[in-house]
Amino acid sequence: MRDVSSSNDLTPFLKNWRWQLGVFGARTLSGHDGRLLIQVRLELGIIQMEADGRPDGIVSDGFATVLDRVRSNLAMPGDAGDGARLGADDASDLCGELLLFRQRSMACAVLELWSRVRRDALHNIEILDVLWTRGVDNAERARHELLRANEIQMQTRAEVAMAIVAGRKSEAGIVIDRGLDALKKSFGRAGLQEQFERSIEAQSLRGLRESLTLKLPASQRLELEQRMLVAIGAENFELAAILRDELRQMGPTQ
Repeated sequence: MRDVSSSNDLTPFLKNWRWQLGVFGARTLSGHDGRLLIQVRLELGIIQMEADGRPDGIVSDGFATVLDRVRSNLAMPGDAGDGARLGADDASDLCGELLLFRQRSMACAVLELWSRVRRDALHNIEILDVLWTRGVDNAERARHELLRANEIQMQTRAEVAMAIVAGRKSEAGIVIDRGLDALKKSFGRAGLQEQFERSIEAQSLRGLRESLTLKLPASQRLELEQRMLVAIGAENFELAAILRDELRQMGPTQ
């Protein structure tokens, strides 16, 4: 392995941004060309992602994403109408891309970039639609379907947060109901109907709906709601539960 210049040493960057136990550290910055980048602090380093396109910035055979490439191939003459199945490599590439978009979605939730959270969740839902409709066999399709719950949860959280910020609190409740319905259908497709009620995703969305039904003083209560959404987006469910209890203890306004 060849040596590289000491200028590549990341120690100064790591010292300037310390890792904190239990904290999902994320930040945005501008690249050399002005494009938006997202960084996440891990215990052993820093991950940098593109804010737009694929998080790793890599194109797939000239396509912006693997999803675009696979869709193009499936739509080729002779494939569109004959129920062409996904090859193992394409399925693997789609799952890999899903995980990249999921990581960025979580970082964007911490940063409260809700429109980007929604965008990435929808991208992953589209990937899962392809895996469901073009999967090789039922067992593989059901296995991939289990990944959908997290994406529905993230999409719903983002849309709820966007509605609250826009002052459309009544719409937020409708969004949660729609998300719960989508979750239930997804568990049903995977043959796991009995797991829906006790799933983390369903419980977190129900908890979110409970918090929205409380009539809280605008400043304090909205701040608590937003903090709880961030905690849920970062999958810090212990903190989310604490914030939800705080909301309950404040009680309804008179």
